Amino acid sequence: MAATLIGFRCDDFVMVAATGTAAHYYIKLMDNDDTIATVDDGKLLALSGENGDRVNFAQLISRNLALQRVRAHGRPSTTPAVANYIRTTLAEALRQGPYQVQSLFAGFDKAVSEHDDDPAGAKLYYLDYLGTMEEVPFAAHGYGATFAMALLDEKWRSDLTPQQGVDLMQQCLDEVKKRVILSNEHFVVKCATPNGVEVITTVS
Repeated sequence: MAATLIGFRCDDFVMVAATGTAAHYYIKLMDNDDTIATVDDGKLLALSGENGDRVNFAQLISRNLALQRVRAHGRPSTTPAVANYIRTTLAEALRQGPYQVQSLFAGFDKAVSEHDDDPAGAKLYYLDYLGTMEEVPFAAHGYGATFAMALLDEKWRSDLTPQQGVDLMQQCLDEVKKRVILSNEHFVVKCATPNGVEVITTVS
């Protein structure tokens, strides 16, 4: 899939970038398409793939998480729980009407109780359309993944500050723009922190 997704997590945040170009075959539809959905408090779902599948899948996950939150009397689901739900949804759809989407799922969980099974902090999950899922420190999808992963493998550290994370993401995007012949001129970048989701406007 042509659209590029890039993500990495650090101790205090998790950052995700996605190509803003929406296209149908060789026809560009728009350059400012936001393909990173905020599906719950502090949780981001970056998707690439067929436009219909991408939009429908993001809405399906978002609406079901909202329903689950009502049933849980306002308590949000943890990032690992949502990641497993996304994986199950993709896998169950394989033999019915598969969603042709690749995704990165990121979230930052706050400590709610000392009895929580999952530790608080930033988490990043790599998922593909077959339902493969893995928790990773950094990941990428699409044509630009090769170049982004090479940079992340060399320069990523878990103790990066938010500003260092922004600088690293900018380096990744610059490399993708330089090396990939397909249009990757505009990227949307978002960050999940203890304070919620932030749109990073200083990265282009």
